Amino acid sequence: MMTDHAQKYYMLASGGTGGHVFPARALAQELLRQGHRVALVTDQRGERYEKMFPGVNILQVSSASPSIGGLFGKVKAALKLMGGINQSLSLIKKDRPDAVVGFGGYPSMPPAFAAGLKGVPVFLHEQNAVLGRVNRLLASKATKIATSYPVTDTADEEVRRKMIFTGNPVRDEIAAKSDAPYSAPDSDTSLKILVLGGSQGATVLSDTVPAAITSLTDELQARLHVTQQCRPEDLDRVRAAYEGTSVTVDLAAFFDNVPDLLADAHLVIARSGASTMAEIAVIGRPAIYVPYKFAMDNHQLRNAAASVDAGGAKLISQDDFTPEDLTPLLESLLSDGATLTAMAKAAKTLAEPHAARKLAQLVTTGNVEELKQEVTGKVMS
Repeated sequence: MMTDHAQKYYMLASGGTGGHVFPARALAQELLRQGHRVALVTDQRGERYEKMFPGVNILQVSSASPSIGGLFGKVKAALKLMGGINQSLSLIKKDRPDAVVGFGGYPSMPPAFAAGLKGVPVFLHEQNAVLGRVNRLLASKATKIATSYPVTDTADEEVRRKMIFTGNPVRDEIAAKSDAPYSAPDSDTSLKILVLGGSQGATVLSDTVPAAITSLTDELQARLHVTQQCRPEDLDRVRAAYEGTSVTVDLAAFFDNVPDLLADAHLVIARSGASTMAEIAVIGRPAIYVPYKFAMDNHQLRNAAASVDAGGAKLISQDDFTPEDLTPLLESLLSDGATLTAMAKAAKTLAEPHAARKLAQLVTTGNVEELKQEVTGKVMS
């Protein structure tokens, strides 16, 4: 329970994807630990998050993305967002939050925008290495913008001055594994590969990873234990692809023990979404990243570049992610424990396991001096 500050009330505003929801959940856990009251404001998907946010009041407001549906879709989305702003104004007038924290995604816009209109402090958290579209739109109303990377791209000097590096908060279950040692495989041990496709899986991983693994030598296959997340519609096809091999395989559309799986993994193959990368860094595991090529502002490529530059990961673009390219890379990495160990250590250097505490400190006190990690935004070319 909190001892230094009086109980306050915070509204966390988040889009519905895992990249937005997971850091919001981590901050909620920290704020509740400190004795504060917390609400999560999101769209109609809010009902899904009741189990993820125990002790948090789930509130729903109208929202939509103007990025889809052509002109009609833009008009419809604008009307929904205006409705969401009016709903948020009513919530803020009724509940009087001490601050609103936006995590990006269009559902975060109405609460954060309304808070700015009402003079309620607005904090934004950016998960990616480039400032997202909604956070760019809200930046003028923000008191501070917490970033997940020491350098986050922005072309706006005023926005740059608001940035402060806190890291990307990870859930308690991941933070608890931050001290799990990396045990490099030797010639006699099994090799554990974890394949994660983000919150909904990734068909390109389902197509390419099994094909590459079946091209490995029988001796290497016999040592492999592959745990792979797939879209539900891909499960049978992926299972069939592994038949006839000597690989031990666990397939599922969702794994509820990802912290344990990450801690046990010798190598991770994944999309480079912000939350996935933050969790891999905190536990410190070598990775092969396949950025989603249609991500807004190509932010997954920018995210992955930080880990590649540090030596913690290899990167294969989605267009180049073929069995012909993946197979030799797997052969090289899985036969070189020293390289895997070095990559694990390098990945760990990017971790900020106390990001939730730092973000909570910023939100609850506004005291950026104690963090001493203000950063410079890099002007985009």
